Amino acid sequence: MKYVNVIDSRRDGTRRHIWLCADDYGMSPAINVAIRDLVVRGRINATSVMVVAPNFYRSEAVSLNILNASETRVAIGLHLTLTAPYQPMSRNFRPVRNGIFLSQQEIARHSFLHRLKREVMEIEISSQLQEFITAFGRLPDFIDGHQHVHLFPQIREALLSVVKEVAPNVWVR
Repeated sequence: MKYVNVIDSRRDGTRRHIWLCADDYGMSPAINVAIRDLVVRGRINATSVMVVAPNFYRSEAVSLNILNASETRVAIGLHLTLTAPYQPMSRNFRPVRNGIFLSQQEIARHSFLHRLKREVMEIEISSQLQEFITAFGRLPDFIDGHQHVHLFPQIREALLSVVKEVAPNVWVR
């Protein structure tokens, strides 16, 4: 893995390694191409993938995996998506409007008012994680959330439960 080295502000001048991550892989063909180009040019070293996005195909996983063929150049994570305009992967996911996730504000409201069902959240999170595993042939390097939904109450607990059971060594960003 290539890291970006930065000089720490501490007096000893020690170096730290940081990850520069481009989210939203799968949102559009242009974003996919731009992210792969940034990886090839060494400008970023991580990306998170929206497996529910209409422009994420399993062939995109092949394209990203090729970038890591000779050496690990990019960490690839799951960008958990639970907001509009995307559709859930699990059949009985609720709440939805016209078959798509609610807006970020609406899902936040439901979350903070504790109106979400943990089992339903866990099934959707597991479905997206399984799609990632199927597409890439491995667990993600990390998991984060589109529009930071993974930080919301109830969603956070469901995500941590799924990670603990299915992918205990995967870190949540």
